[in-house]
Amino acid sequence: MSITTDRPQGPARTLMWAVLVTAVGNGLYLAGVVLFLTRSVGLSGTSVGIGLSIAGLLGLGAGPAVGHLADRIGPRTIYLVTLTAEALATGALVLVRDFAVFVVVATLVGIAEQGSRAVRGALIARVGGRGRARLRGYLRSVTNIGVAVGAAGAGFAIQHDTDAAYSALILADAASFLLAALVITRIPAGCPMPRAPGDHGSHRGRLDLPYLGVTGVYGLLSLQYPVLTVALPLWIVAHTTAPAWLVSPLLLTNTLLVVCLQVRAGRHVDSIADGVTITRRAAALLAGGCVLFGASGAGPTIVACLLLAVAVVVHTLGEIGQAAGEFELSFALAPDHAQGRYQGIFGMGTGVCVAAAPALLGVLCIEWGQPGWILLGGILLAAGLAVGPAARRAQRTAAHSVNA
Repeated sequence: MSITTDRPQGPARTLMWAVLVTAVGNGLYLAGVVLFLTRSVGLSGTSVGIGLSIAGLLGLGAGPAVGHLADRIGPRTIYLVTLTAEALATGALVLVRDFAVFVVVATLVGIAEQGSRAVRGALIARVGGRGRARLRGYLRSVTNIGVAVGAAGAGFAIQHDTDAAYSALILADAASFLLAALVITRIPAGCPMPRAPGDHGSHRGRLDLPYLGVTGVYGLLSLQYPVLTVALPLWIVAHTTAPAWLVSPLLLTNTLLVVCLQVRAGRHVDSIADGVTITRRAAALLAGGCVLFGASGAGPTIVACLLLAVAVVVHTLGEIGQAAGEFELSFALAPDHAQGRYQGIFGMGTGVCVAAAPALLGVLCIEWGQPGWILLGGILLAAGLAVGPAARRAQRTAAHSVNA
């Protein structure tokens, strides 16, 4: 990817098409998997939620391990393996007939998904070069487009409300991984990154406490991701006078803003200092959004609707800025020869917080109401302010390791 343009070229462009294909498949999957498991398999909604949570937590550890393989063997090769594994595991969901088998298959899906995510990070670092953070921002926009297209397409199958229609959504998602793997074969295999001088794999990556500190800070900031999908719908229904149908246009607003602004936000984020600065600003916006969400719980319908609309815009601008800073720091603070392992570690930290977010947001935002929104805003703001010290410590450690 050229550092003077936002549009991916060469292998980066090929990766973009592969990501778009899997994003469309994910849109189909996200729209249909719960309906498939509840209406076709016969599991309860609670069982599905518990099973997906178990699978998500068990799959988290796959990221660093598979990422390490990508560093040693090459990210393109391992990405082909993980995409194939995702296809097989996802396709196996149509064979589920009870809760125990569902947990096993969902765990396999989670392991393959987390592995793919880490390897994709290493591949982005490889093909993106110095523009890798901007490439990742571009891919985030593409992902949002693909998921939206897939979710819209799933509506046709859901309208039929048959076992065959739901199974078709799952199998279409599985096929998307195989198609993406076919696209990825067009990227040259390349060679695994050599170890840094004196690196025996023990002093960095496995217990890199400063990098783990940055990971933890961004993990806390990632609590904002489920705000719109988990907390907002429940908040609107239970605590505001706004109509429930408002959820859909608000989520669409978020998607459109991310698609239009994510690349632009990362255009001038070219250093660790830039990443820290945009993250601080993003945290302030996220905190402001939380205050506005809480304020929407009081007042007439028109006021609630206006506050919710403004809150979603402010929150989304914060989300975009946080993502731009996260992309830059997650790459820049990791050694080039271990990007796969480090992206796996970073993803694991974010995954833990995202997995815990629904329960935490339920308590803070829904049970506690306005004070909970203010507390959540304070947590996000504090995390944003902590990015600078955490990043500087990690940068000093990285520099010391290189000079040692």
